[in-house]
Amino acid sequence: MITKRPQAATFLGKSLSMLALLLACAGVQAQMPVLKGIGGDFSMQSSKGTQVNLSDFRGKVVMMFFGYTNCADICPTTMAHISQLMQKMPAEERTRIQVLFVSIDSDYDTPKHLNKYLSYFDPSFIGLVDERAKIDEVAAMYHADYSKLADDKVTTEYKKLSLERQGSAGKGYLYSHTAKIFVLDPEGRVRGFFYTGTPLDEMQADISSLLNPQAKS
Repeated sequence: MITKRPQAATFLGKSLSMLALLLACAGVQAQMPVLKGIGGDFSMQSSKGTQVNLSDFRGKVVMMFFGYTNCADICPTTMAHISQLMQKMPAEERTRIQVLFVSIDSDYDTPKHLNKYLSYFDPSFIGLVDERAKIDEVAAMYHADYSKLADDKVTTEYKKLSLERQGSAGKGYLYSHTAKIFVLDPEGRVRGFFYTGTPLDEMQADISSLLNPQAKS
């Protein structure tokens, strides 16, 4: 009986450690549960000049937003909000995060233009665009609703972030689109949404929990 007690204590210690790990993981799951029926891998042209797959970013937390560079308000505001979040993240965690901006405006947004636009917020941000059919397919996968407000183009002179030289504003379409920032875990699963109004501290805590699921809360 005496010789069995150390073995029992060792077994109990391992069991408690395993239970603590499971509870920690369960806490992350409960905070940002895996969302079923939404998401999936896809391939699009990137602002870096290459074709990329979403799966290329496995191992990273991905924040993905659907918008367009001619957007007058929510798009630049959201990108600025995410940029502020990235500045708050520890350097090591920042390298394990990828921000993707999926353009819904293939008529205006080229990969080169997207790169110029996103570089204003953070050079690491990647823009994605493709033919209309591909954009529609990806938007449907993520339930990212959008629609063109009119068939007539309007001036881009008054948008919040203008990349054109003064007096050289062009014309583009106006769109209505979702304001969600889709949050994907390192396995590519949709875990939740942020918005421009989501507090930065809350966003940072959620992202860190996905990057470090075994860390103690």
